[in-house]
Amino acid sequence: MDDTFSYRAASLPLRRRINPRKIKLAVVAFVVVSCCVLFTKWVIDSEQRSEVLASGQAAEAPLVGHFEGVDAQAAAEAPALPVVDAPARADARTALATAREAARGRSTFADAGPGQLSALERSLIFTDGPSPAPGIVSVASSGGRWAGAVMGTSGTCYWVRLGHTGTTFGSGELCTGFAALSADATAW
Repeated sequence: MDDTFSYRAASLPLRRRINPRKIKLAVVAFVVVSCCVLFTKWVIDSEQRSEVLASGQAAEAPLVGHFEGVDAQAAAEAPALPVVDAPARADARTALATAREAARGRSTFADAGPGQLSALERSLIFTDGPSPAPGIVSVASSGGRWAGAVMGTSGTCYWVRLGHTGTTFGSGELCTGFAALSADATAW
């Protein structure tokens, strides 16, 4: 035997280095999947709320009186209507409150036209043409009177008129603010 020393290293496991690109890819994938899950949950929750409103399980009563400037007596006298048109009626009430704000302290509604109301209330579209859907309010004024009309999803037009004699709510077929100015009073 030979007197030389020989060292044989046992095969040690090699230490692996973590690839920074793989870490970045994993983080990006996690963020994308999380965003997709949250978006899906939001869509499902929105659909469920819409189904509840459409089925009539939601009470319309909270909509009455939450809009500043609405006559409490006129709102209390309004009969219960289909929930499917609740957004149109709410839009009409909001337009009424906005028109009152625009004409505050004046004897005329000259400052309550589509342009002025759009500047005050950005959640609605105001027009002097017909209203085709909720969210679009047709408005008109004549002297000391103002009217707004909103088409409901059921095809019924809901209007509100403000004049010297107070606030009048009604419904009809022609959905313009001008038609609401001269329409017969029928409460809704």
